[in-house]
Amino acid sequence: MIDKILNSKNRLYYHVLFWVVYVAIYTLMYGGYEDHYWQEFQALLFLLPWKIIPTYITLYYLMPKYLYPKKTWQYIALSLPLALTMALINRYMAWTYIYPWFYAEEQYWQTPMLYLPKVLSSLVSVYSPVFVAMAIKLQLFYYQKDKINKELEKEKVATELKFLKAQIHPHFLFNTLNSIYSLSLSKSKKTPEAVLGLSKFLDYMLYECNDRFISIGREWEQLMNLIALERLRYGDNLSVNVSHAIDNKESLIPSLLLLPFVENAFKHGADNEIEDSWINIDLKLLKQQLVFLIENSKSAAQPEDSLDADKNIGLKNVRRRLDLFFPEKYDLKVMEEEGSFLVKLNIDLRGVAELRKNEGI
Repeated sequence: MIDKILNSKNRLYYHVLFWVVYVAIYTLMYGGYEDHYWQEFQALLFLLPWKIIPTYITLYYLMPKYLYPKKTWQYIALSLPLALTMALINRYMAWTYIYPWFYAEEQYWQTPMLYLPKVLSSLVSVYSPVFVAMAIKLQLFYYQKDKINKELEKEKVATELKFLKAQIHPHFLFNTLNSIYSLSLSKSKKTPEAVLGLSKFLDYMLYECNDRFISIGREWEQLMNLIALERLRYGDNLSVNVSHAIDNKESLIPSLLLLPFVENAFKHGADNEIEDSWINIDLKLLKQQLVFLIENSKSAAQPEDSLDADKNIGLKNVRRRLDLFFPEKYDLKVMEEEGSFLVKLNIDLRGVAELRKNEGI
């Protein structure tokens, strides 16, 4: 309804409707005293210009120039003489024309034109539609302002998400190219397979991840591609155990959300200083409740804050993305013990469909 009023094509209609309703209400209110509806209707129409003029001066000059910018005293200083002038004109027109036309027998001239109670009554009569129109205008103004602020905030969040997502690509490429470089140094026969795996992953990131959300089934499939790439590099020196239980593979999550956790697990868990390196990955998605567990071995030589250090772009990135996508609807715990790191992520995905609907995706 408010959007229709704000539409320039509908404004004239609502302005006309406002005055029609005003005249109808006051005709019924005052004409009902002695069943002088026709007289009251004529009087209202005759005096209507002195209500229309202050209404539109207030709406389209005083409010935009002084009230909205919070120049309150200037607004009051200009509104008071306008109100008094219109009230006096309204009183004069009523005293000079309306009373002789409709109330001649009541000896209206015995009450002076500048009689204060009558002037105040005229002021109330003139400014009653002004105040109603102001209330409507302010409601529309704050609605539009709130709508613009929400759009700006949405654009800000969208821009930040694009920036965060863009950071994932070079971060992943750097790590994967390092893995392929290590294979090439040893002249491994697995190098072509690694290059092919990387090309598949690049195809996924460049062409399939343009949307902000992707199915959990497709995201899991690409995580398995990443794990396959890393296995080529480490071979039997690293034990990787993977399990998952997904009741609906079409459930949507932010694209590339889980990738940084897997990258970190290989970064910290596949260490040459660890005699038996290992990584355990478990994903469960039941009734839109996602639980992602990833645990990896840790070298005693690694600093205690290495997983959450400032240089850890991937983990900082994913924390921020979770804040933007799932405010107060996720729980991320990073736990460190003497010989292992454990990351546990819980997300309530029930709001994703509503989020996509609000964004018009």
